[in-house]
Amino acid sequence: MNPVIIACDIHDHVEIICMRRYEVVLHLLNGSLVQGLAKNTRSSAAEEFLLLEQQGEQLEVPLLQIQYIEVLTAGAPLAQIWLHPAGSCAM
Repeated sequence: MNPVIIACDIHDHVEIICMRRYEVVLHLLNGSLVQGLAKNTRSSAAEEFLLLEQQGEQLEVPLLQIQYIEVLTAGAPLAQIWLHPAGSCAM
């Protein structure tokens, strides 16, 4: 069985919000929200993570647990980035 991954074009958008250090709210699949500054992504053998800075601390959020990312930074080209296990995207 192949692992579930994020589509390349979606992953590119996630990398851009990290590169530009946008303030974001993550809307997780379990209904919870996490707000912070997008800093980077990290991959392990089994999972990819979005690294957020939140009140001086770094959080690692698994990409596959994120339903969508809401960009709060004014002037950002995208307001929302939808992540879906099937690799589809609704922007």
